[in-house]
Amino acid sequence: MIKLFRNIRQTHLVQGKTSIYLKYAIGEIVLVVIGILIALQINDWNDSRIQKQKESVYLKNFNRDLKDQLASIEFQIAYETKIRNVATPIVVYYKKHQGFQIDSLFSASIGILVGRKTFVKKAPTYSELISSGHIDIISNPILKDNIINYYQELERIELVINKNNNLYVDAVFIPEMIRLTEMQVANKTVLGNLNQTPLDSLMIDLNESGLKQITRQQLAIPENELRMINAVNYRNRISMIHFAILTNQKEKTQQLLDKLISHD
Repeated sequence: MIKLFRNIRQTHLVQGKTSIYLKYAIGEIVLVVIGILIALQINDWNDSRIQKQKESVYLKNFNRDLKDQLASIEFQIAYETKIRNVATPIVVYYKKHQGFQIDSLFSASIGILVGRKTFVKKAPTYSELISSGHIDIISNPILKDNIINYYQELERIELVINKNNNLYVDAVFIPEMIRLTEMQVANKTVLGNLNQTPLDSLMIDLNESGLKQITRQQLAIPENELRMINAVNYRNRISMIHFAILTNQKEKTQQLLDKLISHD
């Protein structure tokens, strides 16, 4: 088409028809501009299509991550529930009898309470988009804000749970239990057998009645008894807090999953 305009323009120029020449020259320019605009529009459509495809992949990955996170939250909730179920009877018994029932169940309960579970956020897709600066690939601004808010809250929860574990369970509760119960005997044995036998199995190497007697003697001291009930009660409260925030986050996880499904 442009070649045709050029030939006609040159013919009119040779014939001295300047005005007609100018008209055809302008027409040629208009055609070039229109061609460029069409090419740009096609390029924009293609870029938009590629972006939509990438967004779809990321949203599917978010869906996968959230399902993994949901399973992780449910597992953590089950663990915190176990801690509560173990600690609560000890607290209830103490309030009712103003003392502890030192038996095998008590020892087993203390063994469970000194454990803790690290909570880990599962956010590979979100971390990738944030680190690369491509979070804006999520075209729906409301959905994007929901995703950002969710993972910011999840990061806060991870920090809270793991700080509680480190600052209380590891640094306070475990040393307190070692000092107040027969675990102190087993712990001394562990120090000399770190590469041989775990704590739980080492405890059976000693006479069970002797172990219980150690705990009874320790807790016969009013100050130690008070330290024990305060430690167990606070351990229970920490699990209750964890349970509450995790249950709330579980609901938010399911809500975000539902939004991702409806967005598709």
